[in-house]
Amino acid sequence: METLRYTFEYEVVSSGEKSEFSQMATSKEEAAALIIARIADLEFTGEEDIKLGDLIAISKQVGDNYVACEGCAS
Repeated sequence: METLRYTFEYEVVSSGEKSEFSQMATSKEEAAALIIARIADLEFTGEEDIKLGDLIAISKQVGDNYVACEGCAS
């Protein structure tokens, strides 16, 4: 399976701050399972304080760049 970059929206519940973050994975489900812990570390909070939002982009690596992947299936 190809490794893609999955970009999700998220919210820090305690502050109401919203942002987006990406995770490399072979599926949307794998990315969602891994990303919450990474976001919590980035935001200096607990995993329970992170609300994962919509998947907003899937990208694949082409050379040194990532390009939108309209037809990528997960």
